[in-house]
Amino acid sequence: MQRARNPSKTRNVLKAVAIALTVFTFFCIMSRIDYIVHSHLYKFGLQFSYEWATEYWILYTFVYVIFSLAIGLMFWLGSDRTLRDCKISIAIVATVVLLTIGGLQDLLFFVLWAGGLPLPNVVWWWNPLHHIFGTWNSTSQIISTSLSLFGATLIWIQTIWE
Repeated sequence: MQRARNPSKTRNVLKAVAIALTVFTFFCIMSRIDYIVHSHLYKFGLQFSYEWATEYWILYTFVYVIFSLAIGLMFWLGSDRTLRDCKISIAIVATVVLLTIGGLQDLLFFVLWAGGLPLPNVVWWWNPLHHIFGTWNSTSQIISTSLSLFGATLIWIQTIWE
């Protein structure tokens, strides 16, 4: 005898997949925009300056924060608005922020658009963590992103099995 499917669980799985794809697509698009600025525009004469770069980096990061809040709010508004739904919305926001801090977009920049990560001896001077730790390279970035993915996984384990 076959058990009937729970439409609520199916809907939740579909929502989770849609949210995950939306977040991944957002990170890919933002890394492409960053690639255009830091690759194509230099070919057209853009010269690096902390004056424009600082504003760009602040706005670029701010877009991630706004996106995380928007997608968390969209989930909340499209849910039954239970306490569990509130926790899931917060987990969505925390996941996007954590992946941003972990530098997923930087890895996507190099892997998807720039043809591969810089060699381990290349210092990522533009990364804010370089100023904190005194050095930063591809290995550091892989570790940072892996830790953020691990942290996001822990957030979801706690959120789902609570």
